[in-house]
Amino acid sequence: MVDLNRANTYFANHVLHNEEWLITDDLTRQRALLSAETQLYRVFRNYQPEKRHLPEEAVFEQALWLLRMDESVRKSEQGVKAVSVSGLSITMEGIRRISPEVIAILGRRVGRYTD
Repeated sequence: MVDLNRANTYFANHVLHNEEWLITDDLTRQRALLSAETQLYRVFRNYQPEKRHLPEEAVFEQALWLLRMDESVRKSEQGVKAVSVSGLSITMEGIRRISPEVIAILGRRVGRYTD
């Protein structure tokens, strides 16, 4: 399990645009870290909690990515493809589930990959 204090230090020292992390309470931060870790172990199967741990930075970056998701992204995960209000339409296809920073840290996995 990733340490919240280490995550706080990482975001304070290494991430320029860290507002979503800073305005969030510790309980939500911890949940974001746990969700990020779970999600990354599912996607990057060459990492396993018992044998090969994910780099902390990857989990930290994915947690921030999750905190940045707005309602439209969450709706797209539930299968919504488009939303239209008063003539304004938003198409929600191709939304990344994995942070580009995580992909830079871990690299793409082999085989089919939908981020």
